[in-house]
Amino acid sequence: MPPQGFAPAPGYGYAPPPTFQLADLFRLIDARRRLITRVALGVILCGIAAALILPTTWSSSSVVMLDSRKNNITDLTAVLSQLSADPASMQNQLQLLQSRELAAEVITRLKLDNDPEFNPAIAQPSLVQLVGMMGSLINPRNWFENDTPVSGIVSRDRIIDTFLKHVSANAEGLSTTITVTATSRDPNKAALIANTLADAYVKAQVATKVDATTNTTSWLNTRLSDLAQQLQVQEEAIQRYKALHNLNDSAPGNSLVDQQMGAINAQIVQQRSELAEKQAIQDRINQLVASGNPADVSQIVSSPLIVQLRTQQATLISQESELNSKYGPLHPKMQAIQQQKRDLDFKITQEVNRLAASAGNDVMVSRAHLNSLQGSLGGTEGTARTQNMARVQLQALESNAASTRLQYEAFVQRLRSSQNLDDVQTPDSRIISPAPVPLNPSGPKRALIVGASIPLGLLLGLLAALVAEKIGPLMPVRVNGAPLAALVPVAAPVIKPPRRARPRPAQPQAQHPVAVWSGPPILSEINDPALLRAADFVLDYPASKYSHAMAALVRQLESKEGDGAIVALTSADNSESRSAIAVSLARAAARMGKKAIIVDCAPGHMASRAMKTRIRSGLYEVLTGSVPLNQALAKDPRGDVYLLGTAKRAPNSLTMYSSAPMAKLVQVLRGGADFVVIDCGPANASPDAALIARLADATLLVSKRSALNSPMIANAAKILESARSAPIGIVVTK
Repeated sequence: MPPQGFAPAPGYGYAPPPTFQLADLFRLIDARRRLITRVALGVILCGIAAALILPTTWSSSSVVMLDSRKNNITDLTAVLSQLSADPASMQNQLQLLQSRELAAEVITRLKLDNDPEFNPAIAQPSLVQLVGMMGSLINPRNWFENDTPVSGIVSRDRIIDTFLKHVSANAEGLSTTITVTATSRDPNKAALIANTLADAYVKAQVATKVDATTNTTSWLNTRLSDLAQQLQVQEEAIQRYKALHNLNDSAPGNSLVDQQMGAINAQIVQQRSELAEKQAIQDRINQLVASGNPADVSQIVSSPLIVQLRTQQATLISQESELNSKYGPLHPKMQAIQQQKRDLDFKITQEVNRLAASAGNDVMVSRAHLNSLQGSLGGTEGTARTQNMARVQLQALESNAASTRLQYEAFVQRLRSSQNLDDVQTPDSRIISPAPVPLNPSGPKRALIVGASIPLGLLLGLLAALVAEKIGPLMPVRVNGAPLAALVPVAAPVIKPPRRARPRPAQPQAQHPVAVWSGPPILSEINDPALLRAADFVLDYPASKYSHAMAALVRQLESKEGDGAIVALTSADNSESRSAIAVSLARAAARMGKKAIIVDCAPGHMASRAMKTRIRSGLYEVLTGSVPLNQALAKDPRGDVYLLGTAKRAPNSLTMYSSAPMAKLVQVLRGGADFVVIDCGPANASPDAALIARLADATLLVSKRSALNSPMIANAAKILESARSAPIGIVVTK
């Protein structure tokens, strides 16, 4: 079954263009060399003109080092900390050196606002500015705009912007040094600007410290005044609170109420001891009286009277003993002594009773005194509790006052330390290398500009050539003497069938010949690929029209049903163009992502020669079963195409090509490949080509335009039709 889309159409579409390769670039350079040369010369001339027009500039640099040393006298009380030398701090210093504030200070000191180099308002317009002004005048948008005068602030900003373009600051490696560079049209001015900028930067550090110290001192004074007033108010509040709650202290932390409570407690303890002693004496006296031994009271209470009475009693007892032994108990002296004894006992009893009554009175008085002390203690404790509750608030007031007093003293100390430091402030950096007057200009690099314009011009010329090629492709050219093929869409043929084909004498071919053809349809017309090396054009020149023609022909012949397409190529004579087209079709199909195979059945093996592939075993060995198909296939050394050649010729080719193994092999190739090209050889030489074409899906008959109506082509077409080969299409070579 022939592939869909096989029938001829008025024109044929192009396949998607392959990737642009190096060979196409060389072809483009050769074809567009005039355009490339003109663009390159124009760029080089522009570079030379720019090198001559640009003004000469001079650059000078001053080196500033961040000083990490510390003044041990003044820095102990410094307001600002020592400047760090870490990368972030270095970047901050670079930004300060290029700040607008520092730039404005340098402009003011050097009066650069009167310098035309830095003040665009008084500078003479350059050539570029004149061109820009002319362009703005031509622009219609500027015709109706009102010119507003430039304010002083805007003019100042423009001067600063111009100045910042002339200066730069860069850190030197991992060191703490910064290089300040100034560029100017005058070498002396460049050195002066660099030194002034570095000096302004160093002095700005001192000014910053002085300003910080002044602001700190002013703030401390204000804060001290506020703290003094606050402390006075707090002290007055404490005294008023003490007077209101009667909180009097004999010493810090020792109140009068606490002292009173201590004294009362001591008296209570002493009174309790005395009461216990007196109670014990009273109890003992009562016990002796109750036991009938009142005379022993003297052992408890030291009573001189009882002691005297007991002494007298002892004397009477002694006398009574003597008189009793001498006179007897009834003697008047005995009776007198007994009466005296009775008087003494009565007196002792009276004295004991008096002492007992006195001891009871002492106990009562002591107990009353103790009760009085305890009552006083209770009242004092109540007063103490009330004052303790009041002292809680008093302690809060005193704590606030103490905190305010500490702050006040700390601020006073800090104020004393920070005063009078303006004259001894030192900068954190110093200039270690002033900017010298440059001896050689720094720009422009005229040699570099001219040298860079050469490769730039070549690149721009090549870009212009690519753009020109994209807009208007080149006409077919020759590379190394070999023609590049072009796909020429064929118009619908005008068919005027003659009764018999007669050879026509060769005549000069017109520029647009009109073919009168009555045979199979013409599928394509290509430039004559007579040489076998034309098969390499698909790989060497993938963007050529020949490659596009091969790709378009593959798309016409490919199967639309998903099976592999079998295409047989033959010709009237044994020319190289047939084999060259066969290899080109297979390689074009491989570049389109298809698995392509070439079967070389031609007697001359020209397809194998075009691919430069060595054949060890081929079609005959596969059909006889001596070699498997995968071992007989040879790979194209320049692509992904496989070749099945004929290393050994069969004894009877007609029998081999008409055999069942041959038909089965074609089916195997159809199932294993996407696009199979069979080079059948010339159709007029032997019937082998017609037999092979019967197994294909389409038959391509390759013919030159001059031989299209010759008897040889008619005979070849008749042979193919008689053998019932696959549908025939003509590929015309010019």
